[in-house]
Amino acid sequence: MVEPSVTPDDYAQILREFITTGSEGALYRASLLSKSFVDQQIGPEDIVAIHVEALQTAVADLSYREQARAAADGLQFLLEVMITFGVRYKEYLDSRLRELAHSEADKGEVLAAIAHELRTPLAAATGTLDLARRSLSRGQPDRVPGLLERSREAMGLLDRLTTRLFDASRGYVPELHFADQRLDVLLAQAVGWISEAAAEKEIQVVFETALVGAHVWADGDALITVFGNLLSNAVRYTPRGGHVSVRHGSDADRAWVEVQDSGIGMSAEHKARIFEKFYRAPEARTVDARGMGLGLTLVHQLVEAHGGTIDVESEPGKGSTFRVVLPTHQPHQGVTE
Repeated sequence: MVEPSVTPDDYAQILREFITTGSEGALYRASLLSKSFVDQQIGPEDIVAIHVEALQTAVADLSYREQARAAADGLQFLLEVMITFGVRYKEYLDSRLRELAHSEADKGEVLAAIAHELRTPLAAATGTLDLARRSLSRGQPDRVPGLLERSREAMGLLDRLTTRLFDASRGYVPELHFADQRLDVLLAQAVGWISEAAAEKEIQVVFETALVGAHVWADGDALITVFGNLLSNAVRYTPRGGHVSVRHGSDADRAWVEVQDSGIGMSAEHKARIFEKFYRAPEARTVDARGMGLGLTLVHQLVEAHGGTIDVESEPGKGSTFRVVLPTHQPHQGVTE
């Protein structure tokens, strides 16, 4: 059964109860708000907006000192809502994608595959929320706003990535918005996405920064998707205790990025097909039976949409190296600048 719609007044009432009483019951009701948000298909950016409006209402009649204390309590309340939302995020994605699904492919299989592709970035987003909650419990509230902002940005990117993955499954060319981007900054964000997954497998990730930072003319979200997917695959298909390295550089008119791993590798036959829609090499299915081969299809589409190229060198049992080459400037026709 779908929950009744949550209004800012409803949110403010529960928030005010928690601020004034600190009751566990209010926190429990906060977690229930997340289910209602999922049912109503309200995304993370809108949740933050509702919280800000509700907090202003909840503290309007408090003194300045009380408002300062209430702001910290409000962060704890928002964390409870967002962490529960993160747990239910797959359900949220399924709901959003059911609205988009019109192809003849089996919808359940497509939805499951896309949710699998999003596992690593989702873990990074919820991990940041957990870190924010621990910071509050340790009496470090000054760290929480920055962590919340990072998580909000990550979840917003996940929302856009969901649509791009589904478009890739239908062969649609993504719409991009180009601007001057710092390559090292984008790579650092992508490396952050997979740090927790790499640590769990005791995989060493080496990010070799260039002496001179390269700039590219690109859609920032799209390139984070490209690099994040390549790094996620590198960690996924590298055995425990292995290593993954990321390096980049540039010359007069192009920049390049290499992602190298000590993973399972692949044969020449399968290497030639890895960018095909829904194709997965037997070596990959042996390690992880889930997924449907959408991630590298999307990577290939996005790199080509930037006027770039992507190649891979690999041998069975000897790892893989993906190399992406991108133009450093020159807007492309047919895209939004």
